[in-house]
Amino acid sequence: MSNKIKSSKAETETNLSEEQRRRYVEVAAYHLAEKGGFKCGCDLENWLAAEAEIDQLAAENSCPVT
Repeated sequence: MSNKIKSSKAETETNLSEEQRRRYVEVAAYHLAEKGGFKCGCDLENWLAAEAEIDQLAAENSCPVT
């Protein structure tokens, strides 16, 4: 199977490229960290929460595609 036929899980399920998804997650994780006062040791928790949020929004087709 060629690479053109293969697509990432995120791209297939959400119509977002991996790069778009990563950027959205990055921004969402930053905002979660900001909201939490930038507590040390919460990076992974914020990242995982941001991934879940972005995936949910994309699945609902609420995520803007640029």
